[in-house]
Amino acid sequence: MAMTEMTISKFHQALVKDPSLGPALITNCLNSIKRYDTTLKSIITTNPDAITEAIQKASQTTLHKSPNSLPPLHSIPIILKDNYTTPSLPTTAGVKALSITTNTQSTVLSRLTNAGAIILAKANLHEFALQGITLSSVLGQTLNPYDHSRTPGGSSGGTAAALAAGFAFAGCGTDTVNSLRSPASACGIVGFRPSTGRIPTDGIVPVSSTQDTAGPMATCVADARLLYRVMAGLEVPAPAPHSGRMRVGVLESFFSPEGLEHEAVSENRIVQDVIRSALSSVQRDIELISIPESAHPDWCYANLLEKADTQAFEFKHCLDAFLQSGENTSSHTSLESIARSGQYSREAVTEVFSASFEDPGTYSVGSAAYLERLEYIKGLKGSVDRCFEEYGVDAVVYPHQRQLAVRIGERKQGGRNGILAALTGRPAICIPAGRSPSSETAALGIPIGIEFMGKRWGEDGLLDLAESVERILQIKQAPDMRFLEGKK
Repeated sequence: MAMTEMTISKFHQALVKDPSLGPALITNCLNSIKRYDTTLKSIITTNPDAITEAIQKASQTTLHKSPNSLPPLHSIPIILKDNYTTPSLPTTAGVKALSITTNTQSTVLSRLTNAGAIILAKANLHEFALQGITLSSVLGQTLNPYDHSRTPGGSSGGTAAALAAGFAFAGCGTDTVNSLRSPASACGIVGFRPSTGRIPTDGIVPVSSTQDTAGPMATCVADARLLYRVMAGLEVPAPAPHSGRMRVGVLESFFSPEGLEHEAVSENRIVQDVIRSALSSVQRDIELISIPESAHPDWCYANLLEKADTQAFEFKHCLDAFLQSGENTSSHTSLESIARSGQYSREAVTEVFSASFEDPGTYSVGSAAYLERLEYIKGLKGSVDRCFEEYGVDAVVYPHQRQLAVRIGERKQGGRNGILAALTGRPAICIPAGRSPSSETAALGIPIGIEFMGKRWGEDGLLDLAESVERILQIKQAPDMRFLEGKK
């Protein structure tokens, strides 16, 4: 089986003919992790019972004569970002101080297992899920499978790297600002942020009650859609696809190199060429409408981060509440306790970690500054609504990252555009648009993702659009994993 070419549907078709493929798939996945991940550093822990679970499910498979009668995720290996709590595997959120086990299953985990999924492994993430390079005190720096000199994006970078490497079909991540879509862009997979509130976040180590959401990651849109529907508790299969030609607005200001520095400016030209070429390829099937910068207020990342992002105000409050709940079995019951322990990466944490200590009067959920941000977000939602209405669009499109995935050693990923969806609560999906030219460290080039943001609660239409674009572009080629063999 070529893992990166397999889909859940194709696997289920083969599985009903030969149930032994279930245990064989899990064995193959675990062998690939053992073979490659010492260098890649995408997986924090594997499930020791995965093969046993696969054997049990193989006996259940014999009762089914049709793939349509199988539970939607039957025998499918799923990789969880390691901020999803699990009863049998410890949860770290990438932080050395934490080792959390739970006695109960979260809503999402229950839905996954009830749908027949096998939790294969827990993946590395950026410390506390606070940045976009996937550096943690638990496992260190995850590498990009397409270019080992670059990061895989983040914060769900371990999951993305593992899927790109062929360790599983699909996985679950979280997104507070960019974190499902940034690694999807960097690793050439699909990352889908549903409308905020669509998927329950209980049992997930939090960052921001305003911006957090859980979501699927996969190697194709169809698998991301299936996993999303299970996570959201919706019926499978999905409704019939959207009929008619969709109108998509091109957010011109989100292509700009403004704010980028040095090498990133030249990389922006590469990104623009790839995204513009992708849009040219799909314009026969999708009506594209240019939306100039003058048509809306300043939606750029830097402006929204400065005026609207709630992470620094909510992080301590949300994390402390989680650590003081019954879901936490670690020895730490507050962010302050973790800070005192020193068991975290000072290189990886951001100002979100320290803000509430340095200026508690400002960075709290009761401050005037926080309430001003909530008001700003309210106005931002209104401005996006008006833009959609004025131009009559079903979605907007832009590059998720205006530069390539940064090199190992950089402390943050610049040039990301995902904050608009995070603040407005709208669904957004990033799919592969192409790759940069071949280089000494990236024989196939570095993946570049195109992002579509839709209407709130409009997940099905947005997924239809993404699947249509994916079918036209057909950007899928597995990375060369040979550079990982035998390296430590």
